[in-house]
Amino acid sequence: MRPLTRLMYICILVVFYATSVGHAQSKNDLTVVGKLGKQKVTYAELKENARNGSFSTSLTLEELEAFLPKYLDYKAKLLAAKDEGYYEDSALVAEYQLYSKQASYAFWMEKQIRPTLFDDYKEKATKEIKSAHILIAVSEDASPEDTIAAITKLNEARQRILDGIPLMAIESTYSTMRNGRSMGGGLPWISVGTTVKDFEDQVYSLSKGELSKPFRTQFGYHIVQAQDIRERTPARMISHIFIRPQAQGETTPKQFVDSAYYELNQGVGWTEVLNRYSQDDLSKPRDGDIGWVSYGKSYRPEFIDSVMNLDPSLPYSAPVQSPYGYHIFRVDSVQSYASEKEKDEALMKELENQSYFSRNNSMVVNWLRDHYSESPQEDVLEEYQAYIKNDVMDSTLYPEITLPSALAGKTIYAIDDVSFTVEDYHQYLQRIKTRRTARQYQVNWIAQYTEYLIDERITEWTLRDYPEFINQTETYRDGLVVFKINDDNVWSSATVDTAALLRKFESDRDQYQFSERFHYHLLSARYDTTLQKGITFVLDGNPVDSVRVFNNKIALASDSTGVFKGEPFNKLESMNPGTFSEPFEYSGRTSVFYLNAILPSRPMTFEEAFNRILSEYQPEREERWLKNLRKRYKVKTDVKKLRKAFKTDEQNS
Repeated sequence: MRPLTRLMYICILVVFYATSVGHAQSKNDLTVVGKLGKQKVTYAELKENARNGSFSTSLTLEELEAFLPKYLDYKAKLLAAKDEGYYEDSALVAEYQLYSKQASYAFWMEKQIRPTLFDDYKEKATKEIKSAHILIAVSEDASPEDTIAAITKLNEARQRILDGIPLMAIESTYSTMRNGRSMGGGLPWISVGTTVKDFEDQVYSLSKGELSKPFRTQFGYHIVQAQDIRERTPARMISHIFIRPQAQGETTPKQFVDSAYYELNQGVGWTEVLNRYSQDDLSKPRDGDIGWVSYGKSYRPEFIDSVMNLDPSLPYSAPVQSPYGYHIFRVDSVQSYASEKEKDEALMKELENQSYFSRNNSMVVNWLRDHYSESPQEDVLEEYQAYIKNDVMDSTLYPEITLPSALAGKTIYAIDDVSFTVEDYHQYLQRIKTRRTARQYQVNWIAQYTEYLIDERITEWTLRDYPEFINQTETYRDGLVVFKINDDNVWSSATVDTAALLRKFESDRDQYQFSERFHYHLLSARYDTTLQKGITFVLDGNPVDSVRVFNNKIALASDSTGVFKGEPFNKLESMNPGTFSEPFEYSGRTSVFYLNAILPSRPMTFEEAFNRILSEYQPEREERWLKNLRKRYKVKTDVKKLRKAFKTDEQNS
């Protein structure tokens, strides 16, 4: 068995040998402490990589001396991999490219998107906004005509509001009606994260009284006015005594809550009154605690307003009516932060819980669309769609559709100052829509195409805009090739000198022995009754190997290698062949052992001992390979210079 998995090995290399010495270096740092032919390893390079490996900024001389030969061996492996063509290996190149692309998405998320979103979120989190809007519902795949009509209507309404007519006076005239109710109108106080992001961005861009221009959300087109703006109200930890809105016999809910309030005012304790009156079975066992309440929580706006308007200094509130019923509230705590760091951490958690925040590739793609100023040519796209939907080509398969040259050469999309033609788009569709006809063309295919273009270029952009990413990807590639060259020269049984293993086996055959071991079957079932049926089946004289045929709900496993130790396998030591053990719990099922035989100790054959010999031979095999590499690349360490450089470092610190 190999000592490390592929991914674990590469990750270790990324941590240990991520050379990135980019700061100004002293003369002492430039001291050469090792060589591979003409390639030099400086004291600074050694320190940097040793720090990466030890996760410590302070290194002892002993640690550096121990690390130096290991680092030079690693560098020798890289040289060998380069000379032997590993960097051109198609499988490794493909894996490197896949990693680079995946890492690019993560890099943009952590370096740009997450900080940018957080800064915006933190700024918005300082205030709450009361607003009103006009909404004209338009589906996401609305025709250009419907879109233009909605925007024209909103611009008309906007001008009337700017001329002095209150928004709420004309809102129902312009907003879409659904189930007899306007989809626009006044909105409750909102805080950051309480509405869809497109709407939130517009509202938070306004000053008090300002009216937006028409804009799009998933619901349609809006104009919105910021009617009032205030500082964000901190969340409150709330407990309540709750009375349902239904009458309690001849007692009304209002009379019931007033009775509870009267008792509190007479000095009866909160818990006693709560246990006698509260009808909230969920919060009652927690002394009425319903948790944190703030704008954005999943409560009715009127309820949140009631809570946020409470005076926290009072021991409890007067009775309050909400859409849920009647409450007597108690403010147990008002949210505060011990430091700016603690506040940032709490806001970051809030942000990451928002529906629009997700660590996925689509979020990165959408951010890059804006960052690199994408420019779709809608008129050209409409011309292409009109050509494709021509009745003459209705049932023509996509690979058979040809474009007129005048259309093919037009630019349909541009991003990062690179343009793509209708022909580029058409060829993309011909590659992936081989079974689709002209009639089946869909307007969202252009979005798939532009996402594909960004996905194809994200690694290039990351490498270009973030030089530090080059080091990350190159280190991973080095890890890949070192893993592969180690695999071929040390770990792989396919490249091992079998004759050498056989000599090792023959020289000390006595150590390759099977000790006394047990040949057993393990029977398991979800239900005891099912397992008992299997046991009875064997006791009736049927072969244990046939249990699964008899009842496929019984799991059956067999072993005779003796590799499993400890519980429950030590039960076998007290069993006699041909008997069952007592039932026991194993992997969540009721199980029993059936002991077939006790196998005596005996010598292993070479084939049986092969993996063990190979494992024992690996250190010797690796040292022989490294010895050849050191000779091949003229590896030299200079411990005297290392000690001198370390001493100078200490004197200067």
